[in-house]
Amino acid sequence: MPVNWYKIGQLLSVFIGGMTGGAGRYEVGKWLGSSHSLLATTSVNLIGCYLLVFTIYGLDLHVDLPEWLILGLGTGIVGSFTTFSTFGVQFVQTATTHLAIAILYLTVNLVGGFFMAMLGFGTAHVIDWRQKI
Repeated sequence: MPVNWYKIGQLLSVFIGGMTGGAGRYEVGKWLGSSHSLLATTSVNLIGCYLLVFTIYGLDLHVDLPEWLILGLGTGIVGSFTTFSTFGVQFVQTATTHLAIAILYLTVNLVGGFFMAMLGFGTAHVIDWRQKI
């Protein structure tokens, strides 16, 4: 069976992007005091909502990027930077002891995530690109 170099390139792009995004997630957590704090998880998820829409939609709208690069940026970097599973665990753990804080945490992440995604969408349209590169 022949080697599918195109597929290998896509996987490498996601792998390298994943290492980069995961390291970024770790560093943001350290900077905020703990990589498992509610603030760290909320911060990376909100930033990630903005970056994913701006990167995947905005850059693709204005720049002719190859698929492997879009995969590396979106699935790799942003996908490993954000953390929905940690958000879920933290919500359940917080809800068992502080229900009001858990509901606030849920609301900030969901509403804030949608807001940041729309902001990324808007930013992509506001940037004055003269032509598709």
